[in-house]
Amino acid sequence: MVNGTAAPTGRESAAGAGPGPAEVRDLAVCTLGDQRLATRIAAHPRVAAAGALATANVGIEQLVRAVVAREGVRRLIVAGPESSLFRPGQSLLALAAHGVDEQGRIIGALGHEPYLRTLRPAVVAEFRRRLVLVDLRGCTDEERLAAALDEQPYPRPAGEEEPGTAAGVLAAELAGSGPRVVRLAPGGRRRLLGKAATGYFVVTVDTARRRIVLRHYGEDFTECRELTGHSAEALLLGAIRHGLLGPGELSHAGYLGAELAKAEAAARLGLHYVQDRPLTAR
Repeated sequence: MVNGTAAPTGRESAAGAGPGPAEVRDLAVCTLGDQRLATRIAAHPRVAAAGALATANVGIEQLVRAVVAREGVRRLIVAGPESSLFRPGQSLLALAAHGVDEQGRIIGALGHEPYLRTLRPAVVAEFRRRLVLVDLRGCTDEERLAAALDEQPYPRPAGEEEPGTAAGVLAAELAGSGPRVVRLAPGGRRRLLGKAATGYFVVTVDTARRRIVLRHYGEDFTECRELTGHSAEALLLGAIRHGLLGPGELSHAGYLGAELAKAEAAARLGLHYVQDRPLTAR
């Protein structure tokens, strides 16, 4: 391991870091604030999934669901630059070490609003049982990160592992985790902004379909309203029509319009889009 420490969430492989079976994709990589690093390191032969992480709530919920759904993954390497404000990396490590309390708050997390209210307990338990987290926060060098991945022990044979949640039960628990999504139609007429709404907007790009995904989360993150489409204008008008922006939120409307325009450009031109950050080439 290269300057890394493993959180106490799993058991080390007795096989050590020697040669393992071919085509074993037993690692997941979280690169925190560096999406480009995630794209590059995804080509490593042992990596099953790689991605960035921006928040200590919705982002961690999505990460946990994605990793737990990949049955062969046994280690999660946390690398890349940590946000001093949102602290998603520290919060992710705290989740692995301590879990969540009765309100869904990550115990010991220092991140902004570190609540995982839509993850079912069985999913959190399986994440903590199965995954060993390796703390490489601050590592942004691809070669150094790849070397750290090469050093990771291979997992124990299936018969030697502690039994986890039955596959069928886990699939149902995963399907039941996540916010309830209310799908809305984009589009609308230009008019004065409607009733004020509280919550948070999350803009992403579905690169496979080259479309924009706009989600509006309520204050407790247990439900989101989703609009998808190819036009930034249509999505903004849809958000206004459905009352997701209010008359006192003109500045927020301007911000959202700019982010949607960036996302549209990224979808059309094949660029990297990360909310609140400049567009970059792949």
